[in-house]
Amino acid sequence: MSEDRQGKQRIPLGLNLGIWDRMTSWDQALDIARLADELGYDCLMIPESFGRDGVSLCDRLLAATENINVCFGIANVFSRSPAVLASTAATLDELSGGRFILGLGGSTPNLVEGWHGLEFKAPLARTREVIALCHRIWSRDRSPFEGEIFRAGGVKLSFEPLRERIPIWNGALLDRGLQVCGELADGWIPANLPAECIRWGREKLALAATASNRGADEVTVAPTFQLLAHEDPAQVLPLAKFGIAMYYGQDNSPYARAAAALGYAEDVAEIQAAYREGGAERASAAVSDRLAQSISIVGTPGECRSRVDQLLTEGADRLFVTLPAPTRAECEPLLSAIIP
Repeated sequence: MSEDRQGKQRIPLGLNLGIWDRMTSWDQALDIARLADELGYDCLMIPESFGRDGVSLCDRLLAATENINVCFGIANVFSRSPAVLASTAATLDELSGGRFILGLGGSTPNLVEGWHGLEFKAPLARTREVIALCHRIWSRDRSPFEGEIFRAGGVKLSFEPLRERIPIWNGALLDRGLQVCGELADGWIPANLPAECIRWGREKLALAATASNRGADEVTVAPTFQLLAHEDPAQVLPLAKFGIAMYYGQDNSPYARAAAALGYAEDVAEIQAAYREGGAERASAAVSDRLAQSISIVGTPGECRSRVDQLLTEGADRLFVTLPAPTRAECEPLLSAIIP
């Protein structure tokens, strides 16, 4: 367990607010954030893709809560400059008293090119340089930086950051990304991957960290799983399968490639064949129970709690969950049920 600013122990659980776009009001989202804070959860995570601006949401969450950390998870490394990312993180960290975590990732061609209108080029090199530049900016280092993507230097951040090393968590999915994460990042936040990713990723991160003269325990492993608790689990398993079909169906899906490397190559082939024939609806029927139960936490409330305990024992330092419910009344029994 980690400690908050008052020295109180926080539960090694986090809530990924990926359901934000399905909420009908800001008050709903803030109520759920306050609930997680009151229950002792360690962190909230705010994604960003084609919807609301993640920085604005992080600011609102930090202002509405007292002790829980907030992770911007994940900001892509293309649409904001390293200086903007670093100064934004330093500002949010200062305003919150040291509760901000910057999540960074290389993103996808669909988001970078289709949404932002930018060329999706050298995502790993860009990620590496953005992390390095953030560290330099927070340490107020004005010496020249000459990278493959960026050239900077000669100026420094105009205020003293609250923390010189604001945590950077990375959403790498494949081997080369994990290499960068292990070398430079402070945490790994995989999502939509089978549970086998925990041990697999931890081993690769440890190798990369050791090669960079870092301790293997310097990288927090914090995967996200969808939480589907129901007295009749068969009622909610189709929800898990549809989500997997959406993420794994396309032939170029990095999530599918990672799952194939983890022993689910046949599952991936069947899902993608079905997706080509009939889209996500057809593909969801091709998702096996085995894969769905590995990627999601599905079962009765008691079974879900046991599953959370198992995942934490197997190597997750923190565990984020996403919920299908958009209100505090619906979320409270689910979030309470899985507390170790």
